[in-house]
Amino acid sequence: MLEALDLGKYHEVFAENEIDMAAAQFLTDDDLKELGLPMGQRRKFAAAIAALAPSASNALTAIESQGERRQVTALFADIFGFTRMSSGIDAEETHAMLNNFFAAVDNIVHGYGGMVDKHIGDAVMAVFGAPVAHTDNPERALRAAGEIHDAVARLSPPLKVHIGVASGQVVASSTGSTAHTEYTVTGDSVNLAARMTDLAGPEQTLASASVRRAVGDRGWPLRKISRTNLGSIAQIAFF
Repeated sequence: MLEALDLGKYHEVFAENEIDMAAAQFLTDDDLKELGLPMGQRRKFAAAIAALAPSASNALTAIESQGERRQVTALFADIFGFTRMSSGIDAEETHAMLNNFFAAVDNIVHGYGGMVDKHIGDAVMAVFGAPVAHTDNPERALRAAGEIHDAVARLSPPLKVHIGVASGQVVASSTGSTAHTEYTVTGDSVNLAARMTDLAGPEQTLASASVRRAVGDRGWPLRKISRTNLGSIAQIAFF
């Protein structure tokens, strides 16, 4: 397909980021810009994907049903003290609070190129690396975590969250029964991120050793940025 669009020189870039036909339909203009495509080529690519949408959809369906191994970074964001808070307000207020929380977190996740896997009670499970992979998924997840802390503190009522982040290989596929299925990821890194969320305190993000290795020295600029802006990435504790 790239060759037909005179984009053959970007083949290695697409391969490096694990972008196939199933993932291509999710690429935004910002994603293509990050990959190095100039405006004219981005427009040409977007038009071609729109024309091939049925084929791309079929490819994604095949991947979802069969499952594929992906290297991802999982993030769990959970409202701290939700049970106590919700017990003091009525059901409508609780519903509105959750909707505001989910809207804020979901927008941030999408802004950093991640996918909201599911809402679980008062928590959000997000994945960076499926269905679209980026070379800096761990850093994207950490930056998203810092922004989430700041965003929920500005909600009404203001909230505090605890967040867990872990990287590793997972299986991405459709999971469920004949009555209900959903596209999700499963693996040890997902379980680890969930456990770390439980261990994290309010306004704190705990990240796994694999995330620390992936981020490397880029973790220090994150801390400097957070101190300057009074953000919460300074609260990151690496396991």
